[in-house]
Amino acid sequence: MKPLLSLCFFAASLALGQAALAQSPIVTSQLRAQRVEMVDGKAVLEPAAEGKPGDVIEYSSTYRNGGTAAVAKLLATVPVPPGTTFIAGSAEPAQAQASTDGTRFAPMPLTRTVRQPDGSERKEPVPLTEYRALRWEIGTLAAGGSAVVSLRVHIDLPAAALPAKP
Repeated sequence: MKPLLSLCFFAASLALGQAALAQSPIVTSQLRAQRVEMVDGKAVLEPAAEGKPGDVIEYSSTYRNGGTAAVAKLLATVPVPPGTTFIAGSAEPAQAQASTDGTRFAPMPLTRTVRQPDGSERKEPVPLTEYRALRWEIGTLAAGGSAVVSLRVHIDLPAAALPAKP
């Protein structure tokens, strides 16, 4: 059985690579996954080559502008892999937006409108298990500059338990 984290690396690397290329050929991104261990009440980050259900993983992505001019309107996106749950309050910087489909983003916490049996509608929170990506509006990244974004997830399921993709 392959560790779930291997799947997470693939999904996150693919999405980050596509986002960086779409934004600018001079902007590069590097994704890092680290296991979060609590030692004496403090979070300690350890390299994560594998993960198992119950582990907390921090994904951090560093965006670098290798060009000689500033890059405007930079958006940084980090996926939340299948089989994991985004941990509320873990996004850095905190003003991230979230998505359940990786396409449409809104401020957190996400909500949805639910029709009641009497025909009325009410807003309800979207469960964190349904978050599939976070996005930050970095804005302008100066020449030679960098920006780091991060989020934490809880691994819920082993890779073998994930539904097959059609």
